[in-house]
Amino acid sequence: MEVMRAQREENESSKFSSQIAIGLLFVALCGLGMFLGVFNEFPGRSSSDSVERVFEKPSDALLETSPPKPFGFRVMSFNVRRNFESDGVNQWKYRVPLVAEMLKKEAPHIIGMQEVLPEQIEQIKNMLPNHEMIGVGREDGKADGEFVPVFYDKQMFVPVKTGFFWLSQTPEIPGSIYRGAGCTRVTSWALLTSPHSEHKCDVLFLSTHLDHVSEHARDLAAQVLRLKIREILDKHASKLRGTAVVLVGDFNAEPQEAAFRTLLNDKWTPTNNFFHDSRLSSASAKGGREIGTFPSWNSLSNGKVIDYVLYTPVPLACFKGPGKLTKEAAMMGSREALECLRYTLRRGAAVDFIAKQYRVAIDPVLQGKPTQPSDHRPVVVDFEIDSNKPVARF
Repeated sequence: MEVMRAQREENESSKFSSQIAIGLLFVALCGLGMFLGVFNEFPGRSSSDSVERVFEKPSDALLETSPPKPFGFRVMSFNVRRNFESDGVNQWKYRVPLVAEMLKKEAPHIIGMQEVLPEQIEQIKNMLPNHEMIGVGREDGKADGEFVPVFYDKQMFVPVKTGFFWLSQTPEIPGSIYRGAGCTRVTSWALLTSPHSEHKCDVLFLSTHLDHVSEHARDLAAQVLRLKIREILDKHASKLRGTAVVLVGDFNAEPQEAAFRTLLNDKWTPTNNFFHDSRLSSASAKGGREIGTFPSWNSLSNGKVIDYVLYTPVPLACFKGPGKLTKEAAMMGSREALECLRYTLRRGAAVDFIAKQYRVAIDPVLQGKPTQPSDHRPVVVDFEIDSNKPVARF
């Protein structure tokens, strides 16, 4: 009897345990159903879309206790004119103090220069003691020929990666040139980050100089720039941070020319241009937007607009994401892959890159005088990285 009673109690205990297990399983399934229902609450929405819904809200790693402060910096594009004895009163030796004064007065944090010869490099470095230089001679990739150097304020920025490429069919070969072009052309670039910025945003800065002879060569060069910028972003840009792109230089092309349109008509998405022209899209333009940048030594002449500062109004991140990182892959991938997708979908986590002010730098003291800093006028733009604007999805 005692054995039968023990067996009966054991059976009842097992039955009770089974009921509890079934109950817990039912609760778990209901919870899972409710979770999945969040992502399928709209007709036609599949569970693979869940990654996008998850990243409607920032991940824990990106939560901020308060909005990051705006981070501002100044850039300059300046063709300083190489040294020609035939320039008379505008030979380099007469212009050195004027260029030094211009740089001191404007105090740019990042500068893209053009037409800098090796013998001018050291003097310009002395004018910019707080800056580091990135640049090579265009003829051999070392020290032969003109430089288009990038100078960055080493107290504000730290280089992540730097490099050079040539505006030709073979951009990696030093001294290469397009057939029909007047001379070899090179581009210098620096991917920079700043420890002073509270924003998850780096800066890719490029200095270039398009051909002065062939319009066709200029347009081909613009296409090379488009491709190389994508390549740099793909290879070197952080997958967890946005990257603002700034392209400056002497394009030797007025706004209506094909090369300029090739750059401005480039698309990040079918409805979003890759570049904006700071001359037209900046919040303000001190002195006006129609001031020429190439008066050819005549300070009283307006001159042509051929020097530019282009920029991406939205920091780009994980440029290869839309083509190579699917939602399904992200669901099975790493934290980095998920954050990469988030930046791609949300425009760099709601960070905007704003051109606050554009201006062509003119020293009124030199108006009407024969000796000028250069035959070109510097273009100066104040930028700001800010995240206080609402997210606008692509």
